[in-house]
Amino acid sequence: MNLKEFYIKEIRRYCAMGLTYAEIAKLLDIGRRTVQRYVTDNEISVSVKANAPKTPQQKAFDLLDEGYSYSEAAKKLRVTKQTIYNWNRARKQTESPEN
Repeated sequence: MNLKEFYIKEIRRYCAMGLTYAEIAKLLDIGRRTVQRYVTDNEISVSVKANAPKTPQQKAFDLLDEGYSYSEAAKKLRVTKQTIYNWNRARKQTESPEN
């Protein structure tokens, strides 16, 4: 097995674990762009990392689901109470079946 084949095998394994290109590059001591190129050229499937950053809306929904009030969630996320209300109203409209 040559070095390129080794990198491809390891990149497949690390992508399946959900690591980012930067994390894979650091582990293999190669450039991030090189990892990206190997992924693209070899059609390696990339899994979404479970602990990927959440959007402010997702964080708000989590807080509301945990029982926080609109005011408490707004203070934690440093947005207005009205913003939390609007996000939640939009979420409820998309989740409810339309008649």
